[in-house]
Amino acid sequence: MHELNIGGQITELRKAKGVTQEALARAIGVSGQAVSKWEGGGSPDISLLPAIADYFGVAIDCLFGRMPENRRNIEEVVFNHVAKAIDEFDGEPWDAPDECQTAVFERVKKICWAVLYGMLGTRIFEQMSLPMKELFDDMVAKMDSEISLYGRVVYNRGMVIASATRSFPYFFFMPEPEKGWSEGLLPREEYCKTFAALGDEDILSSLLLLHTKKPNTNFTAGYLAKETGLSAERTERVIASLTDMGFVKEYHIELEDTRQKFYEFRPKESFIAVLMLMRAVIHTPTHHVISAAERSKPLLRLEGDNT
Repeated sequence: MHELNIGGQITELRKAKGVTQEALARAIGVSGQAVSKWEGGGSPDISLLPAIADYFGVAIDCLFGRMPENRRNIEEVVFNHVAKAIDEFDGEPWDAPDECQTAVFERVKKICWAVLYGMLGTRIFEQMSLPMKELFDDMVAKMDSEISLYGRVVYNRGMVIASATRSFPYFFFMPEPEKGWSEGLLPREEYCKTFAALGDEDILSSLLLLHTKKPNTNFTAGYLAKETGLSAERTERVIASLTDMGFVKEYHIELEDTRQKFYEFRPKESFIAVLMLMRAVIHTPTHHVISAAERSKPLLRLEGDNT
């Protein structure tokens, strides 16, 4: 029973890792026929078990089907893997130094791209004789370069689009609700109003300038006029638009002989995300390290269309 269990566990671990029998064989120094024999019901020599377990990053017990509880709970595994980078810092997570935060984002980035690759399943890589581990490791090695690393998976039930280019990284996961994405859209006039405002060079320039400041920075109209070179009248109109969009809030302070007006800047992380995604809209990626667009229906539904 253990022999069959070991072969079955090796098959399961190999497919989860996305590697071929030949890739596994090369890694531990045996023939592809040997791996095939194990998975067909044989059993590897006991001296090979540590190398096999190390290759898959599991305990030897796992080869006998004795999986630790957290191995079965992938969410807990991911949680602990990401949290470890913060837990190593003795203090509140928001006070963690840059190196801890960098470690967190590095781990999350790799997990996100593993998810993207996993959405294609393992069979496609096996059919193409592509060693999944080598493909993924090669992509990870290029993540901090300016090589164009785009990925997309677009299915009928949702989409993922991503970029791992050093100056342009993002990961956008968007499952489609039952009634489609159209249901979540705002009224068309609200988009037109916002896009028109962002299309105004003075407003966009002011927004970009203010986002270089720390959150909740206070400023006056005179300061913004000085920094942007706008007239006082034009500056007031820009501030009115920024207030309307929720980027700034007006306050007053009573001085001895006057009432001073000032504004608090309220940055929006979603604004930066929009700018990043708009870059891909303006300059459509033409090369993807992974691409699967198998959607048979339109991205948006007509009103009343429930298909």
